[in-house]
Amino acid sequence: MLKYFRDRKSLGWLAGAFLLVLVIFAFVAFYIPDFMTQTGAAGTGQVAWVEGTPISAMEFQRTYRAQEQQYRQQLGPQFSPDLMRQLGFDNLVLRQLVQNQILFLEAERQGISVTDQEVSDFIVSLPTFQSAGKFIGREAYLRFLSRNQMNASEFEERMRQDLMVQKLQKLVTDAVVVPEADVEEEYRRRNEKLRLEYVFVPKAEFEAQVQVSDEEARRYFDESQKKFERPVQRKVRFITLTPQLFAGAVSVSDREVERYYEQNMFRYETEDQVGASHILFKTGPDQDEEEVRKKAEAVLAQAKAGADFAELARQNSEDTSAENGGDLGLFGRGQMVPEFENAAFALQEGEVSDLVRSTYGFHIIKLNSRQTAFVRPLDSVRDEIKNTITQEKARAKMEAAVDSAAEKLGVAGSIDALSAEYPLLVPQETAFFGRGDSVPQLGNSPEATRAAFETEVGKVSSAVRLGNGSAFLQVLEERPSGIPGFEEVREQARSQLSDQKVMELARARAESLRETLLAEGPEKAGVEILTTESFFRGSQLPEAGRSAALNARAFALATGEMSPPLAADNGYVLVRVVEKTGFNPSDFAAQKAGFLEQIAGEQRARVWSAFVESLTARYDVRIDWQAIRTITG
Repeated sequence: MLKYFRDRKSLGWLAGAFLLVLVIFAFVAFYIPDFMTQTGAAGTGQVAWVEGTPISAMEFQRTYRAQEQQYRQQLGPQFSPDLMRQLGFDNLVLRQLVQNQILFLEAERQGISVTDQEVSDFIVSLPTFQSAGKFIGREAYLRFLSRNQMNASEFEERMRQDLMVQKLQKLVTDAVVVPEADVEEEYRRRNEKLRLEYVFVPKAEFEAQVQVSDEEARRYFDESQKKFERPVQRKVRFITLTPQLFAGAVSVSDREVERYYEQNMFRYETEDQVGASHILFKTGPDQDEEEVRKKAEAVLAQAKAGADFAELARQNSEDTSAENGGDLGLFGRGQMVPEFENAAFALQEGEVSDLVRSTYGFHIIKLNSRQTAFVRPLDSVRDEIKNTITQEKARAKMEAAVDSAAEKLGVAGSIDALSAEYPLLVPQETAFFGRGDSVPQLGNSPEATRAAFETEVGKVSSAVRLGNGSAFLQVLEERPSGIPGFEEVREQARSQLSDQKVMELARARAESLRETLLAEGPEKAGVEILTTESFFRGSQLPEAGRSAALNARAFALATGEMSPPLAADNGYVLVRVVEKTGFNPSDFAAQKAGFLEQIAGEQRARVWSAFVESLTARYDVRIDWQAIRTITG
């Protein structure tokens, strides 16, 4: 325990769940490269190693349970262990812990350090350890750690590591500078909008008028061969092993269900919860707090006198819950700020609180219901548990089969070697694809694409981990880069030339319409003038589809000016700017400093994310998946 805490005492309730060590990294995308698929020795008390530094099973379990409990409270009856498995929750928690360890090791490598005083100052400033603007005191602090199964030295060391990573992040991102000239351009891009009138000339109107002969297609191909150039491509056959393939061979006894329930009873526990509504009167630096209080007290008097609370909330509350009559639904301890939580849990059903002051402002709270803690009985979750055990057994069988299959396929040299053993396992064959493509039928799996191009032609790849199983790929053929013969791309050439001719006709029609509109007006042109009230940069017109030309040109037009024909996915567009809004020089001048910091923050986040991604590729990571499956059940 740091000495700093021994000299500080105060009272107050603790709020929040044990997620402090994860909050700092919450904005970073969960990224760990695909080499995290190796299996370490089970039974060591560790779940992963980063450059030989272990991540303990206890740490993983504590983090997993804390986040699982938070999801349980958020999802209520919709929560189930199966849902967590489908979401790959164990993998997300593990990746975050591994990433944190990598960043800490990198901070150490960079010579970054943190003093005891810095750790102390950081901890006492955390909202979880604050009450009425003061540190809650040593005893309350220790009780919080004890409830979350962590001792003070452990927690403080974790905070030290977090601060080291913060310093590393600052070191990486401090060099980010936003050029002055870019600020106004970006502000306009995000805020400026147009009200447009436009005429759309669809290419579909001209498709029946266009015919392309073989001779024309051949001439187009000869003149435009670069358009048909292709990269190196490969074709593969593959099989996938998933838990579903083995579920039919699994049986689950009543005793197994009972044992699982006994060992995992915490999964079926529901803590004390209350259902409440509230009316919020916000306070801030630009508001007279006494005036806000008077308004709140007037509404409080109506609520105490029996007025319809929901209607009062709809008329007065400044919270997003106002449209629901202030109803916040059920919530447990740790989900609201301490002042609000204490007041809500102290009320009787139907009772309305006095004014409650929090960091958000003044609240009036009405308690709608109270639900005491309970454990769902075994009979109500028996089918759920049976399904969970079935899935786990099926996954275990699948993992064993993957290891066995790797040996058999390596010897046989063909994925057909498993057909006799697994009759339901039907190999699938892909079309040709390139290195930048996903393997057809396997979804977005960079590891599968990498395996397809790193495995020799004719050979079978090692196991490729997918979201819900593993795949083996046999490379059938490689097609070299180059320009294919005309016969191979005849239909592609015909389609491209046809589309080109159709768009030429649409453009000619749009040019003719423009001349008529400018000279004689819309009545003589005989076309429908469409409108859009809010066209931002990057927007598209629903009929026309995407149009880079439209986005580039429309914002350069003067108000009242009509554009030339602008190409879009589905034809050509003529646009006239009726009104430009969203950029006011005086507003921009007033907001410039804050906006500059905002976009600088966004750039720093992108730089940090790219740094983290590149960093993870340089660290050796090993995972004991069997240990993780044991922990998560």
